[in-house]
Amino acid sequence: MQTYKTREDITKALEQLSAQDDILAAAFQKYGTPPMRETPDGFAGLARLLISQQVSTAAAASIQAKFNAAMGDMQPENLLALSEAELGACGISRPKQRYMRLLAEAIVSDGLDLPALRKAEDGVVYDTLIQLTGIGPWTAQCYLLFGLRRADMFPAGDLALQQAVRLLYGLDERPDAQTLAEFALRWQPHRGAAARLLWTYYNGEQEAARRK
Repeated sequence: MQTYKTREDITKALEQLSAQDDILAAAFQKYGTPPMRETPDGFAGLARLLISQQVSTAAAASIQAKFNAAMGDMQPENLLALSEAELGACGISRPKQRYMRLLAEAIVSDGLDLPALRKAEDGVVYDTLIQLTGIGPWTAQCYLLFGLRRADMFPAGDLALQQAVRLLYGLDERPDAQTLAEFALRWQPHRGAAARLLWTYYNGEQEAARRK
């Protein structure tokens, strides 16, 4: 169960991958080591990921800032104390409010032991999280990747990753989640480093296209 503790760990992983993948190596040479993009673990991290579901990065940041102000201390009990109107004022949709309340209730009732998950194997963490309403493969995998910094996690359902691979590898069409998951096997045991680089590559190429 390997983790990335520093950007140097990511650099070393990408150097290993570059030795066996010339195309990925070109992206690494152009964009360098991607940022850690850390997410808090525990309730705070999962709540952040729920907020980020199916909204733009800018929208998620705006909602998160309002949510942080409303919450104060990021504890599940504080979430349960907020009204629907207060959460709605943060920009959180009713379905996401329900997901966040169910998450908070699971933690408060001791049905979800997040500290124990920090030490659990990837598969155990994933299987535990996707049993929760509102948490699917993308959220569980991103929590493993950014919250727990697991090295071999690749959220293949992420549209930006799918587009990045299409662009970088010259594919005729954007791969779906299953196709990309199979494609990403070439980067084991550092699929997480590849994912981080591909996000950086995609954002960089998008920015370059806007400037033209």
